[in-house]
Amino acid sequence: MNETLTRTPHRRRGKAIIKRLVWSAANSCALGGLYVWRLEKHWLRIERRPMPLPNLGGGFHGATLAHISDIHCSLIVREAYLRHCVEEINRLEVDFVAITGDFITGAAARARRIARILREITPRTAVLACLGNHDYGILHPRGLGGKRELAGFLAEELCLADIFVMRNEPRVFHRDGASLQFVGLEDYWSPRYDPRLAFESAHGHLPTIALCHNPDAAPELVEHGADWVLAGHTHGTSIHEKNFPRILLPTKQRHFSAGEYHLGSGRYLYINRGLSYGRRTNLNSRPEITVFTLCQA
Repeated sequence: MNETLTRTPHRRRGKAIIKRLVWSAANSCALGGLYVWRLEKHWLRIERRPMPLPNLGGGFHGATLAHISDIHCSLIVREAYLRHCVEEINRLEVDFVAITGDFITGAAARARRIARILREITPRTAVLACLGNHDYGILHPRGLGGKRELAGFLAEELCLADIFVMRNEPRVFHRDGASLQFVGLEDYWSPRYDPRLAFESAHGHLPTIALCHNPDAAPELVEHGADWVLAGHTHGTSIHEKNFPRILLPTKQRHFSAGEYHLGSGRYLYINRGLSYGRRTNLNSRPEITVFTLCQA
């Protein structure tokens, strides 16, 4: 019995080392994260963080929010893996789930598929979302590779799955006399991106969480009144023009890659590393579910 107990930690460490070797080998061969997914299906990064918000009422103090991004439902990203991610989110038993875009890559048929999968997410209160550049077309920005009405069709399918897709609009929730506001933006590279319209009908005095796929928008959104901006898009990778086609991940603010950034005056940006296991360049960019606990700033 004692011998078995002594060896168990060594076996676990051995498995962890093997995982790291597989990950590193895949990326060294430029497979961009197309590793043997069965070995890595539990390789999700669960990042837990506080989310201080000014004017947060007691009704939402301690509420939890799971943030995911960049699902990229496609031929490459397996449905079984995505369902595993949904199970992990449900296991967290959060109040809200926020999804910051790039639901699909490819044909419109993916919209029905991802809506069917995400319908199984069961937070206590709501699932909220904004769209990403790939939700308008495979190589979209600014219309390049765009598919007419794809974004609208995807938004409708997600709505049928009880997901609130916010397209330049706010949504307010109330609990025990407290209020919490979310504002969702169209993708930064979309001609429909309009933060002025999004915040026009928002309540400036409420604690506000903005959802926008591209972190480039964050400095502008905090000027409009967002306390936190949740984004994705980068897959946890710092994008450099010399080693990555800008057409796939167009980004202006190159220093925004992953994690939390203080934007001044108690305003913050958080960039989720995404769920899709494509284009991973290091261990720090493992697929991520971020769990925030709301608290008074």
